[in-house]
Order: sequence, then C-alpha cells, then structure tokens
Amino acid sequence: MLDTTDAVRAALRANDELPYGRTRTVTAEELVDAAEQFDDPELLAFALLELTEAYEYDAEQRKLPVVFARIAKLRTEHPDSFGDWENHATDWRYKWVAAALLSVPDVPLEAVRRWHGELRRHYLERGHDLQPYYAQQYRLAAHTGEGAQDAFELWAGRWRSRYSDCYACELREQARHFVARGEDERALEIWQPVFSGERSCSEEPHTSRALALLPLLRTGRLDEARSAHLTGYRWARGRPAAAEVVGLHLEFCALTRNEPRGLEILAENRDLFDRHGDPLSRLHFLTGAQLLLARLAEDGHGDVPVAGPPGAHRTAAALLAELRTEGDALAARYDARNGTSAVGDARRARLARTPLFAEPLPLGLRATGPAPAAPQPAPATAPAAPADLAELVERARELSTTNHPDAILHWNRIGALIEAPEHRHPEDAEQSGLGSLAQLRAELALERAFESHTPDREAAALYASAAALFEQAGLTARALGCRARLAGPTDDHPGDLPTIRELCAQLAELAEDGTPYGGRELVAVLQLQANTELRALFVATAEANNQDSPNNPTNPDSPDGSDDSRGPHSPHGPGPDPAALAETEATLERLYAEAERHGFPHRQANARLLGARARFLADRHRDESAAFAAADRLMVEAEQLVDRAGAPWRLAQVYGQRGELAMYTGDLTTAERFLRQAAETAAQYGDRSAGTARVHDGLARTYLGLDRPAEAARAFTEAAARYDRNGAATDAASARIMLGQVLCGSGRADDGVAVLETVLLEPAFTELDVREQAQARLNLARGLRELDEPRAAAEEYLLLADQVAGFEERHILTMVAAEAAAALAAAEQWPAADLARQRALDSHRTAPHADAVFDMLLRQARHTADRHGPDHPEAADQALARLDEAADVARTAEREGQDFASGCPDGTLHDTRARTLSALGRDEEALAEMELAIAAFAAYGPGARHGLAESIRVAAILEANRLDRRDAALARLDAAVAEFRTADAEQAAQPLTELRTHLTRH
Repeated sequence: MLDTTDAVRAALRANDELPYGRTRTVTAEELVDAAEQFDDPELLAFALLELTEAYEYDAEQRKLPVVFARIAKLRTEHPDSFGDWENHATDWRYKWVAAALLSVPDVPLEAVRRWHGELRRHYLERGHDLQPYYAQQYRLAAHTGEGAQDAFELWAGRWRSRYSDCYACELREQARHFVARGEDERALEIWQPVFSGERSCSEEPHTSRALALLPLLRTGRLDEARSAHLTGYRWARGRPAAAEVVGLHLEFCALTRNEPRGLEILAENRDLFDRHGDPLSRLHFLTGAQLLLARLAEDGHGDVPVAGPPGAHRTAAALLAELRTEGDALAARYDARNGTSAVGDARRARLARTPLFAEPLPLGLRATGPAPAAPQPAPATAPAAPADLAELVERARELSTTNHPDAILHWNRIGALIEAPEHRHPEDAEQSGLGSLAQLRAELALERAFESHTPDREAAALYASAAALFEQAGLTARALGCRARLAGPTDDHPGDLPTIRELCAQLAELAEDGTPYGGRELVAVLQLQANTELRALFVATAEANNQDSPNNPTNPDSPDGSDDSRGPHSPHGPGPDPAALAETEATLERLYAEAERHGFPHRQANARLLGARARFLADRHRDESAAFAAADRLMVEAEQLVDRAGAPWRLAQVYGQRGELAMYTGDLTTAERFLRQAAETAAQYGDRSAGTARVHDGLARTYLGLDRPAEAARAFTEAAARYDRNGAATDAASARIMLGQVLCGSGRADDGVAVLETVLLEPAFTELDVREQAQARLNLARGLRELDEPRAAAEEYLLLADQVAGFEERHILTMVAAEAAAALAAAEQWPAADLARQRALDSHRTAPHADAVFDMLLRQARHTADRHGPDHPEAADQALARLDEAADVARTAEREGQDFASGCPDGTLHDTRARTLSALGRDEEALAEMELAIAAFAAYGPGARHGLAESIRVAAILEANRLDRRDAALARLDAAVAEFRTADAEQAAQPLTELRTHLTRH
C-alpha cells in the first residue's frame, strides 16, 4: 500500500534496485502518481528524477522532455525541496533532454537549437563549465553533417568538468568521430583505455565494443573483433536501450558471413520491433537488420522464416521489404527536419557494405538459425573446371582416384549438368569413355556419400543407390565395392566384418580375371576391412582395460578411411589380443601388396599409416619409446609413398597423424610442427574434411600444453567451426567447451562465459559424457563468479550439484556445494547460502575437499561483513563464526592428512579475519590480526610472497587511512620494499611502491 510518504520512498528505493527495463519504467510512472497524492515537493522531485532515469535507460526519449519540464517547474516553485543530489541530478538531465530532442524527428531543428541555448544559459547561471554544452553541439553537428570537425575541436579541446559525460563515454564519442572519418587506427587507439578496463561505466566498454566491430574487421584484428562481438552482444541482449548496439552486431554477422548467428540475434531481440520511444536508435537497429536480411535474400534465402515483429510470421524477403520501407521513411524524416542528407547518406553507406570474407569468420559459437550461410566459392587452389562434360568427367575421375579435396567440386558440377531437365546424354557415351548416365549418377552418389558431413543414414542410402546404378551400368566390381561400404562401420555400428570379407573375396576373383575396376575396388575394400578390424581392436582393448571405447567413426573413403581410427587416443594398459592384432596386420600387408600390384601408391601410404597405429597400440604397453620409433618409421615411409603418388594434399593426413602421435607421447614441440604442417597443407588444397577439424583440435590442445592460451583459443575456434561444417555436432560442442575453459582460464572470462552459455543450449550438449557436461557447467559458474554475476553463478552451481550428486567421487559434490554457498552469499541470498554451506559441511565430513570448504567459509565471512557492516552485531558474530569454522577445517585437514593446497592457510586465515574485522569497524583488532598474517606468510617462505605483500599493503592502508598513522604506514612500506628487492622480488615490491607514492601525494 502506497498510502504514506515512507511507503512511497521505500518503493522508490526498491525500484531503484531493479534492472532498467519495462517493469522498472512502469513502476516509476506509478510511483510518480503515488507521490502526487501528498503535498511533499521533495518526494515528488525524487520520483520524477527517478522516472527520467528510467526513461533514459529504457529508450523512452519521446517521454523524457515532458517529465523534465515538470522537474524544472517544480524546482522553480520549490527550490528548498531540492538538495545537493536533486540539484545535481536535475542539471545533469539537461544533457539527456538535448539528446532526446535530437533523437525525435518530429522535434524541429530550431527547437533542438533553442534547448542547446537554454542548456548553455542555465550552466552559466549555475556556474558550470560549458564543456558539456560543446559536447552537445558536436553531436548535433555530427548528426546533421554540418560543421562536425569544427564542433569536434571546440568540444574535444576543452578540459573535462563536473558535468561532462563519464570519461569512457567521451572516449567513445571521440573514437566514433574518427571512425566516421575512416581513421580506424586512430579510433582504436583512442578506445584503448576503454577496452583495457582502465575507463568504464554502466555502458562501457560494451557500447564501444559494438562500435569498434567494423574498424577491428577492417584493420584485420579478427581475434579482437570476435571477442568484441561475444562479450558486447551478451551485454546488449534483451536491453531496450541497446537497439543501436544490437543493430551493429547484426551488421557484424552480415559482414562476416555469420547470417545464421544474425538470425538468432534477431529472434532474441524481436521485442525491439515494438519499441518506438527512441527513433534514432530504432533507425540504427532497422539498418543493421536490413543489411543482414539483404545478404540472405541476395544469397537465395529470401524464403527462410525469420523473427520479425511479434504476432506475425514473415520470410526474410517480406521482412526486408518492411524494414526497407520504414527505414527509408524514417531517415527521410530526419533529413527533412535537418535540411541535409547526412542521416540518409550514412544509412545508405551502411547498407552498401558487403561481406569482408569469402567464408564465415569462426566465432566459437554454434548458430542454429534456419538459414545456412551463403554458398562459398571454391578454394583458390581449385583447378578450373573444363567446360566440356567429357573433359569434366575425365578430370573428376582423375581427382577422385587420389582423393583430391576438389574432386567433389567437379562432381557437383557434373551433377548440375546431368540432372538438368535439358540434358541429353551422348549416344556414344560408353564408347567414348564418358560412361552411361547410370554410371555417372552412381559415381556422383558415391562421391556425395564420401563427404564427411554426410550423415550415416544418408550415406547408406547413397551407397545403396550407387550399387544399384553400377549394376545397371554393368560395373559389377564397383557395385560390390558400394555394398562393402554399406557394411562398414558408422558412428553407431562397428561394421559387418564377415560381409566385408566375403565381398573382398569376390573382388579378389574379379581382379584376378581382369574385370574393370576389380583391382581398384579390391584395394579400397581391403582398406575398409583393415580399418574395421583396427577399430574393433581398439574397442576390445579399451573394454579389456575397463575404459570408455574410443569414438572412431569410420568412413573408408572420406578421404579414404585411414584417418578415422585414432590410435594415439586409444586406452592405456595391456596391449591388444595377439591373434586379432596378427589378423589385422596380415590384412594391412595384403593391402600394401595389392595396392602396389595395382598401382595405387597413396593406398600403400594408407596401409603404412594404419600399420603405424596398429604397431603403436601393440607395443606401447611394453616400451612406449620403441613403439613410437616403430610407428614413426612407418609414417616416414607413408610420406615417401605420398610423394611418389604425386598427391601432396595427402600429406595433411600424414602430418596430422605424426602430430597426434607426438602429442600423445608428450613431445609438444614436435607435435606443433607436424600439426601446423598438416593445417597449412589442408588449407593449401582446400581440404574441408573431418580430419582437418581434428588437426586444429589437436593443435589447440598442443598450444594449451605449451601454455599459449591465445593460440589455443584461436585453434579451438577453428576446430569447432570445421566440426560444425562436417556435421560433427558433439565434437564441435566439445571443442567449444575447451574454448570456453581456455578463455576463462586466461583472463578472458567474459569471452568464455559467452561461449559456454551457448554450448549448454546446444542439442549435442546432452549427448556428451556427463562428466564433460559437468566440467562445462563448472567452468561457466566460475566464469560468472569472476564477472561478478553471483546470482547467475549460483544457479549454475545448484544445477551442477544435482548433476554430480550421483558421482562416485563424492568430494566433487563437496566442492560444488561449497562454491555454490559462496556464490549465494555473494548474491546476498542468505537463507539459501546457509543451506548450501551446511550441505557442503555435511558432505565434507564424509568426502573431504578442504580447499573448497576453507575458501567457501572465508568468502562467506567477507560477504557477511561487507554487506552488513558494523551496525549489525548479529552479522558480525556470523562472520566471525565462519572464520572459526574455516580454522577448524584447516586444523582437521592437517591432522588427518587431507589434500589441502591452500598455500599458507594460517596466513590466509589471519588476513581474511583482519579484513572482516575492518569491515566491521574494528580497525585496531584488524591491524593486530594482519600482523599475525604477515608473520605467518613470512614464516612460510618464498611461496607465500604474494600473500605477504598483499597483507603488508592492507596493513599500511589501515594505518594510514583508518588509524591516522601515516608515518608508520610509510615506514612499513619502505622496509617491505627494501626486503623484497633484496630478495629480487620486484613483482611483490611494485604494488607497495605504488601505494607509497599514492600516500605521499595525498
């Protein structure tokens, strides 16, 4: 009930805690009505000021000037009801009104200029500097396109003042000026303090990240552009006042060929179509959306359903037409109001932008939009396709024989020709060597089945179709080869070895009789048989060692099956069954011999690559170094055979396997060399197979082992994108989980959280091993905690606790419950935090995790003291009780020999107790406790140097700022700095030196 002034004030304070948006705005309007029922100008002023703030941050610029007029009138009539805060807030809002009037095209330009004059007059009367006035003058000039450079110099050359926009926002506007002038490098230099975190506010660096997307792309800073999109959009999503920012992210998706991602963003922000309160921001949003939809329409996806204004279904083409009409009309209204063409020109320039890349820029995200990215041109290395059908078929068959990556491009061109309604097949096709129409259709179906992104079920249908067509064409050997491939292993089936062996025997007879394609198909099916046997060997060895079976999907011709059984990732433990191993190696030797006899050196190379895996699997449990040497000899021979075959594109497979093996044995330098060679070779020849995705995945893990997280993140991003293109959804999800983990662990939690949040929504996420799911959620929760989003972190922790409750390793539940309790306390969810703490302590008694529980109790103590302060004795008792519990955890861990890696627990405990006491206003006790922390860290030795320096720093702050003992603080700092420098510990001395400089200046 809002029937008293106290009730209204309480409601105003509660509303101020809500995030900006429709709910807060509507409530603010209701509270103005409630305040008006009382004869209390001070209360009404407060309510009106809160309403203008709600309008400013909820994109309601149309309404803001009217409410401000009431505030100005109220201050004139009741000046005594405006204290320092109210007066400052009112004067600040003069700038908001200027921006709001500019944003509404119905407001005449002369009215905008009159308000600028009013702002100038008012600031002079109040004794304020005019820098904010010149800032508004510049924005007007930039908007109209008249005198922008002169206005910029008048504004940017003045000193900032009390009523200037925050430093970060002013840097944004300065950088934006240079972007408009095409000076991208200068703009990015101006933005640096914002992007580094040196300057920030509630809107920054998020808005600047969106504005910098195009300059970052144009200057080739793709990693920074990717990061700016991931982190900037996460902030903008669902914010009514971020319409312009959302539009810039839509433009980014169009320019980087990430149209499906753009459609996701459009769907997540469809409410913006109903928001008309800030027309200028709406125009920016409409323009970004139009650019995205235009790309889709131009690429042939105009009939794709898209998310437009709520309540109706639209295609991309239909929504494009609507946005074009509205956007052109709105821009024309601004130009008519301004008497210039600046707004329309800027809009047309944006809409004229075209994609900056030939292929989608990998973002580390899975886009689930309904429209695929635009079809991409062939790689630069692709040989030109002959125009004549016969020549085209001859070239395609030549490429297919050696599994050239460009073979499918030629076959697709052939398909377009022979599937066209007007195609008439030559009558002499069989005599000329072209082959019958049935043969061409069979070859086309087979090549499409070989594509690594073709789903198993679709591939099986293609194999069956190819077999029937080859039979129709009289090519029995090729038909038998297709049936063998039908019996081969898939993701869900180990393969039918008896059938494969039977068909292999039939092909051997045909080859002996000289049947066309008999030798070629015999060699291919022998490779399929060897691959299937090797896969069964891996699985059996894994099961014998009670380990998960390796995921080795086999496609014998994509490129040809020899890169699918990934030996180095097979289980540890005793070697494989000797009889099964001997059988597999016999098949490999036969494959090598038949490939040599029939003239297929690249198949000989495959035999050696498969043999290397078999040999390593057989010998590594006895002597890993000898097994590696034997496998490496076979791979060197494979490399030589590839050279002899004149098929350098096959070297990507050889280098990839050598890199995997080196990575497995821990030789990361060698692994990096080979995997980089594999990636470069694949790129040179346009290889888009699943094997190339695994190369980038392996390269990422190698970089991770070499402690090069930035390169690891880049490689995981590339791997995920390639897995997506090949339809390997679970592998892509796994790569993204690793990407998120790397980002979170290398100081880029905002990027990592953006990636992990999307991974958890992927359908493939539920198909991953439950432990991998749990690790992903743990990384996300910790990332959210680092971003100071404790409520979201707590939600993830609680979901994770339920997920790990059934794990045999019960200490994992202890850890998760403890971290959940700390997050709940940080979110000020006190009853839930207490329950989670008790759950963690109960679990700790039977399944100890001393580090997590110790850290939880320290964090809860600090959060309790910081939140309640010295005025709540009960809270003080609770905080100190948590510290006593932490001390007990540490003593018990030491007494019972529990794993406890918390460095110097005594020092940490005393330090936290000191900070807690200081928050409770007990500074003398805090200083005494910090002295104990300093002594404990010093006694621990060099391993506690960071903790020691931090405790000394806090002790000096207590002495100088809380206890008025500045000289003692300086003496403490001087002694500590000297001691650290004597110990060659400059890193520990540096923050103390900086603090001393600060204390002597003030």
